[in-house]
Amino acid sequence: MEDKENNNMSWWLEEMVEQSKANAKRWFIAWIITLAVLFCTNAYWIYQFTSYEYVSQNGSGVNSINTGQQEEVNIGTENED
Repeated sequence: MEDKENNNMSWWLEEMVEQSKANAKRWFIAWIITLAVLFCTNAYWIYQFTSYEYVSQNGSGVNSINTGQQEEVNIGTENED
């Protein structure tokens, strides 16, 4: 009878360990996917930030430079009316 109880307990312990391994593997895969998505979104925003158009042009041919450190600087021909 005692051997049967030991075998039953051993079986439950093995089952619990196997279930824990499966859960750990699933959570690790989810963590890897989350990390990959984080890197991809950061790379996207860095790309968007570096491709910002700092120079724009209005309809009359005047360029406006936006450096973020000074007031707007206009470069172009001045209309003398």
